[in-house]
Amino acid sequence: MTPRVVLDPDIPEKARAVLAANTPLLPPPSAPPPRPRFGGRGPGTVALAACQAPIWVYLPVLACWQYGKRAKIAGTVAEALIIAPIAIWGFYGLAFNMLWGLPLQIIAFITVLVRSGEPELPKLIRRHKDGYVRPEELNGLAPALLDRAQAAVDGVTRSEVNREGLLDEVRNTVTLPRQLWDIAETLAELSHLHAEQEQKTMGLTTPRVVEALRPRRKALNLATESVVKRVEALERYAARTRAADQALLELRALQNLAEGGDAYRDLLARTVRDDLAIAEIDDLTERARRIEEALHDSVEQARKAGLSLVPQAS
Repeated sequence: MTPRVVLDPDIPEKARAVLAANTPLLPPPSAPPPRPRFGGRGPGTVALAACQAPIWVYLPVLACWQYGKRAKIAGTVAEALIIAPIAIWGFYGLAFNMLWGLPLQIIAFITVLVRSGEPELPKLIRRHKDGYVRPEELNGLAPALLDRAQAAVDGVTRSEVNREGLLDEVRNTVTLPRQLWDIAETLAELSHLHAEQEQKTMGLTTPRVVEALRPRRKALNLATESVVKRVEALERYAARTRAADQALLELRALQNLAEGGDAYRDLLARTVRDDLAIAEIDDLTERARRIEEALHDSVEQARKAGLSLVPQAS
């Protein structure tokens, strides 16, 4: 499994969705796209606005047809208001439309020009250039640690017990993205410092260079160990969640078997003593009870493992 881009959960939801849909296009945070002159509006944009202005004024039904149902209705009504003077007064109606249409064309031209220009993605990248971590920026153990963290988070969020709301108290939709972002951000900083060390030492490993690096490497190792512990905590949570999932599936299987118990009870009652038939069915019921207890225990263990992550997130 290859680690994915991690986005800061504090980025507004709409902007985060656009960035998430374009992760292959995200540049290194140190090299965001430059801000274009005039907002990216050039002669082509001006020509496009000039062509669209009369369409918005005289053919609104055509201009609005690419939008939603309400826009189509509004465009149809506006088109009827434009055609009505021509249908009633003929040439004078046409002249009337041309007269009041000119200032509206100027307004439409300015509106189209303002709303055109640079696409949304480059602007969002510049605005949130420190709000994402690309796996390509990581080195050493960092990519593997990020991969492990993402796999653990995926395991929890896709679990059946999470979908059933049995882990609601942990607030996985809030806690896990925050945990993943904190881990990714720390790994990016560690990778940057590792690369900086390599650059400054020029690859030398002489005793004096190694001795000078000792305090810095100790700090990096301690920080890496801290991240490893956080990743392991996520993996423990994912493991507890898998155990709870297994218990839930077993409980459902036994419940499905128990639902058909009456037919087996009738069959056994016709062939053997009633008490034997009851014992057979009661055994199935007891198995379901034990699995249900195991499920409650597994969910409780997963819940505790998840709650242990919350103080770190805060």
